[in-house]
Amino acid sequence: MPPLVVVGIDGLPPALAERFAADGTMPALGRLIGSGCFGTLRSTPNYQSASAWTSIATGVNPGRHGIVHFTNPIRGSYQFEQIDARSRQAATIWRLLSDAGRRVAVLNMPVSYPAEPVNGVMISGWLCPSPSAEGFTHPPKLAAQIAMHVGDYPIHPDVRRHAEGGRYDRAASAARSGIETKLSVAQWLLEAERPDLLCVVVTETDSLQHWCWHLLDEAHPMHDTVTASHWRESIKSVYRALDDGIAKLLRAAGDAADLLIVSDHGQAPNSGGQVLLRPWLIDAGYLAPVGRSAPRRVADRILRDGFAMLRSGLPNRSKAWLRAHLPSWQTRTQAGVCGVSADWSRTRAFTEVGHVFINLRGRQPRGIVEPGTEYELLLDELSEGLLSLRDADTGADLVAAVERGAAHFHGPEADLMPDLLVHWRHDVVTRRGIWSSGAGDRLVERKAAPRLPPGAHHPDGTLIAYGPSFRLASEAGVRSIYDVAPTIVHLLGCSVPGHFDGAAMLDLLAEEAREEVESLPVNDTAPEAGRNARAGDDEVVMERLRSLGYIE
Repeated sequence: MPPLVVVGIDGLPPALAERFAADGTMPALGRLIGSGCFGTLRSTPNYQSASAWTSIATGVNPGRHGIVHFTNPIRGSYQFEQIDARSRQAATIWRLLSDAGRRVAVLNMPVSYPAEPVNGVMISGWLCPSPSAEGFTHPPKLAAQIAMHVGDYPIHPDVRRHAEGGRYDRAASAARSGIETKLSVAQWLLEAERPDLLCVVVTETDSLQHWCWHLLDEAHPMHDTVTASHWRESIKSVYRALDDGIAKLLRAAGDAADLLIVSDHGQAPNSGGQVLLRPWLIDAGYLAPVGRSAPRRVADRILRDGFAMLRSGLPNRSKAWLRAHLPSWQTRTQAGVCGVSADWSRTRAFTEVGHVFINLRGRQPRGIVEPGTEYELLLDELSEGLLSLRDADTGADLVAAVERGAAHFHGPEADLMPDLLVHWRHDVVTRRGIWSSGAGDRLVERKAAPRLPPGAHHPDGTLIAYGPSFRLASEAGVRSIYDVAPTIVHLLGCSVPGHFDGAAMLDLLAEEAREEVESLPVNDTAPEAGRNARAGDDEVVMERLRSLGYIE
């Protein structure tokens, strides 16, 4: 059986793919778009990478696989914890395909650390602290082979540090080097392992776009023509390297191979509204902050900063000893990162991971909002207030839409999902703050905060399908991210499991490729639930999340 090659490009919008295909930056991509099927891949409702890539990997919505963001709610508390593959509550298609006898090679898939035992090879993604960490690869010996093949393996490029300093050439160089290395390893494993499925994800594009989107998007409010022109070739070199790597992969796979290119979401200007959600909830009376005296606030700041220094400065062996002998260590060292602070006896709604949660009686430990009518009326009231938010400088509306989580999330993990999804406009960037009629037309100011990345996620990513199994030069339209896994399973000659939320994109296939060959044994057993013991490098991963603006 010829291989199926899946290339994940994190954050690639269809318009940028078309633009770089048309201007010659990405000629191979241009040929694929012109000869294959091209369209839009609609992300999960919250269009966050952790939940979206997990839906691609499992074929189910976040209410089933349980991943909402890179930090997840802890059931029965107000805390959020860093996730990894053990947080996932649904089987991956690599597991299902392995059980069906297919050989797989999976590289750099987000939320794949620690690597799971598959029929083939796996290199975990950027939730892995380092290439020396246990669980970086399956089989374990593959880590040493990678080091011999390419030397240092860059899990996550340091784009932010260079971009914030205006060194966009160095930011681009870091991203380009990461892409070249990962696609080189992918080609090596494709030729050495001869898998039925090769899936490789490059996340460098998302990192670069978060911090350089104002250079790529001429409509961005922060776009400066002179600056963008100066750095244009440096930025484009990243996409040329990506295009070259895809072309080499396709040549190595052979003419009989099929190719899918998928993006978990797109990219757009960052409105800055997300950081104003908590201040607005406080000002509007939905969230009651904990009352603290000035000395207490100073003491809390000293403690928080002290724990932050310990997190970053202590050797891993020392942190492991503290976790073993002082159980509160883990909570205290992470509370400032993932905790939600409020007077819960007076709080009806709070925010985390960019959306709104209700303090619901029976679900939250100190919930005060009654399920039923009170809950529904509060959602209506909050939605109306959010839609009234206006930029303090221009008066422009800031929120494009507010949706109820229950309309999108279903399954045993749905109670962990946000109650309201807030979709910010991408053509307005707020700098000073917001006006809200819900707050009595008072100004809710943006406090001093770390610089926000110019780019933010957009729900629409890229879909390209090419090869003998697909129709020629076809418009794919808008497809659901939940349709990717069923299509992969079908192309590998197996029946699509009934628990998937999507369906195989049969209308994009050539007639002879639409027939199912055999039944796929369904083993939908989730990995062990909850947070397991770690190697002590959580802070390494958390710093990566901060670098993308995912957490503060």
